Amino acid sequence: MKGSLHYLIFFVFVSVYAQKSKIDSLETLLLTTNKQRDSLRLNVLIELGYAYYLSNPDRGIEVLNEAIKIAKATEDISREAKALQYIGHNYSTKREDSIALQKYDMAIKIYDKIGDRQRKARAIYNKGLIYFNQSDYNRANKNNKEAFLVFKAENDSVLMAKMLNSIGLNYMYQSNYTKSLSKYFEALTIYERLKDTTSIDYASINESIGILYTRLEKFNKAISYHEKAIKIYKTKQYNYGLANSLTNIANAYDYLKEHKKAIDNYNEAFNIMKTLNNKLGMASAKTNIGIAYVSLKNYNKAISYFNQSKPIYQSLNNSNNLAIVHDYIGICYLNSNLKLAQENFKASLRYAKKSHSINLQVNALESLTDVNYKLGNYKNAYKLKEEAVILKDSFYSTEKKEELARLEEQYKFENEKNILENNFERERLIAKEELEHHKHIRNLIVFGGGSFFLLVIGGMFFYRKKRESDFKFKVADTELKALRAQMDPHFLFNSLNSIHSYIIKNDIESATNYLTKFARLIRKTLESSTEKFVPLKDDIEVLKNYLDIEQKRLNNNFTYTINVSNEIDVSSILIPPLILQPFIENSIWHGVALIKNSGEITIEFKKENNMLYCSVDDNGVGRGGTKNITKDNKSIGINLTKNRIDIINEQKKTKGSMTIIDKKQGVKVEVKLPLIFSF
Repeated sequence: MKGSLHYLIFFVFVSVYAQKSKIDSLETLLLTTNKQRDSLRLNVLIELGYAYYLSNPDRGIEVLNEAIKIAKATEDISREAKALQYIGHNYSTKREDSIALQKYDMAIKIYDKIGDRQRKARAIYNKGLIYFNQSDYNRANKNNKEAFLVFKAENDSVLMAKMLNSIGLNYMYQSNYTKSLSKYFEALTIYERLKDTTSIDYASINESIGILYTRLEKFNKAISYHEKAIKIYKTKQYNYGLANSLTNIANAYDYLKEHKKAIDNYNEAFNIMKTLNNKLGMASAKTNIGIAYVSLKNYNKAISYFNQSKPIYQSLNNSNNLAIVHDYIGICYLNSNLKLAQENFKASLRYAKKSHSINLQVNALESLTDVNYKLGNYKNAYKLKEEAVILKDSFYSTEKKEELARLEEQYKFENEKNILENNFERERLIAKEELEHHKHIRNLIVFGGGSFFLLVIGGMFFYRKKRESDFKFKVADTELKALRAQMDPHFLFNSLNSIHSYIIKNDIESATNYLTKFARLIRKTLESSTEKFVPLKDDIEVLKNYLDIEQKRLNNNFTYTINVSNEIDVSSILIPPLILQPFIENSIWHGVALIKNSGEITIEFKKENNMLYCSVDDNGVGRGGTKNITKDNKSIGINLTKNRIDIINEQKKTKGSMTIIDKKQGVKVEVKLPLIFSF
């Protein structure tokens, strides 16, 4: 899955429950008010226009225009501004954005004049929502930040949290995930400090974080946040939010390849949006159903869903969603009509640039690379791939990954700090009483046995510090050696020689294929080299890449099999990166490469006694047949892996192990590691 539509709740400062009963009562009240221009009628008109903006904006505009006339006649400029702001909501619902922005600006001008900073900030935020729906995320955030500063000055925590949610959302759609997560966690901390954990606002911020984790491919985390939001929406009977959550949790299921579960959730979301007559929500559901059918390779059905949603996004000028739709239509045509595929990928790239979405630009560039390669335009394919790599590096850098992890830890710390602060005063009073009670005894201990006590404590302190220092040195030294082992210079040199050989032979297809696998291996190796643990799925992908390259270099002199037990979830289980690679390398170059018959290497992953069991098994010459390899060279990989396992055992308090078994023909290496999950 490349990407799917994520749908969020936006906080316009109006009621989300503009129900028919409320409108009916206001209409009845309007009939009983004096038709002359009085204050009561003005209030009713404003509230009625406010209630109509979601269900009947034309009627809302009609009554608010009357309200503006009365406000002007009575020189009530405060309520004139309020009516202008609400009429902006109605025009926004009609997607007449230019008029809506004009009305908001008129309201802001009046709020400036009368010094109503908070209402001005709300109108500024409403402008930001229009820019968001136009995929103009920079202008949207400019308005959000301006509103946030006002609410911060007013010490309005609730509205500050709403602004942080919106700011994070705009950063997310610009692929600035570090800033996005930072703002989301700031908002979440505010709600939890206020003990506001059952409101729609709190549900929305959980929804936002769930969407971000889906983008970061942490799908189980994403699902947990969406489930929190769904529970609140069901309790509050807020169907609009529920439909959005069902869409977003379905996205995560789709990425996990649970396509049927995803489609069921999308259909449920569509039915809710249909009862609400929400066209954008219906389009979102149809698009996501189409994406699920792409995963199922039912391309005709997928295209029919995309073609139903595309005109709606065009009418809304929604560049972000149009980029996604065109990219997937291109995928549908990739194996049947390269010309149509290319046209749609180009359209996707245009819309992605317009919405300033880096990840969607990367998707489009990689898709265009595939098309140009299939068309034989290798030069164009290379240029497009290079552009995609540069863009991808800009938001998948190591620094950003470390920053995301730091933010998660900071959020956990803030929660713990709040709990401590809530109980601090009570504990301080108890401690004070105990302190007075034991003061005399403590003084005797201090003056009578202080010297001996200090010597003992000092000795323990320096002993512990030395142990910690030795352990940290061992960790750093092992990590450095592991990085060096992953990037073996001989392997790099030989791989580049192989690519050069294909180029000399003018075997462009083999050279391109080899270069693609080699580049992917190097990138993945570099990405994982700074991580202590990576998902088993990613590690297997790197090992496959490595084996494919070595297999090609040895003219397919060996075959390999990777077996993963059904009880293993490769997406959620973590493993030290490339911990099996030294043994696989030994199996190839000191095992199967030295036999005349076809070599076989079998790699296995399974659960065993609540541990992750990994093995590398070959039918090569065995350790006895590698007399030309020095003892030192033989032991490098063994000692390195042993040290890595020792460090994990020390940190996780587990009993991981490594065993080498000499067989009649070949060698089998067994590695047992603690089961570590990503959630």
